[in-house]
Amino acid sequence: MTEKEYEILGKYVPETCLPILKKWFEQRFFLLKITKKRTTKLGDFRHAFNGKPCRISVNGNLNKYSFLITLTHEFAHLLVWDKHQNEPKSHGEEWKTEFAKLMHVHLQRGVFPPDLEKVLIKHLQNPPASSQVDMKLVETLKKYNNTPPALLLKEIPEGAIFVLENKRVFKKMEKRRTRILCEEVATKKRYLIHCVAEVVVLPLSK
Repeated sequence: MTEKEYEILGKYVPETCLPILKKWFEQRFFLLKITKKRTTKLGDFRHAFNGKPCRISVNGNLNKYSFLITLTHEFAHLLVWDKHQNEPKSHGEEWKTEFAKLMHVHLQRGVFPPDLEKVLIKHLQNPPASSQVDMKLVETLKKYNNTPPALLLKEIPEGAIFVLENKRVFKKMEKRRTRILCEEVATKKRYLIHCVAEVVVLPLSK
């Protein structure tokens, strides 16, 4: 990455982590893309293919701590790919080990505020495939959003009518572990929607 690219990256991550990222990235060639908000994922990793280098993308709407965690998550995939290619499971022990190792470097540098640091230490004991599964981590990261905090599906009452970002309208039903059964109002079809999905509640018809 060029100095200009690091300057741009510095707008998305805590300033104290930039020296760490430079050291890591100078040892690996890959393309980093900062994308618009995607509702299905925070970031992704694509391995080298047909002469194209490895690619990492991260949603540009994330707050600086969420962006750094996601970037580190995807960079851990790159390290696993370099060592093992396609052999390990996507979020198996190899990835968990690499991700935890990288994150502990950030923690040792004091990159995160105390409340988030405490949650991350527990999170890294057995990191899940997606940070969105860890409700405590999601709620703590939400405090550092630049925009007013969004209402989450799990926070609204059962029976409430709500709109997702894709403009589809649903009725909230019962919870199923980390997802909630919801019925689409227009089609009466039922879907399992993640409990931390951002929603807008609609007034009930009289």
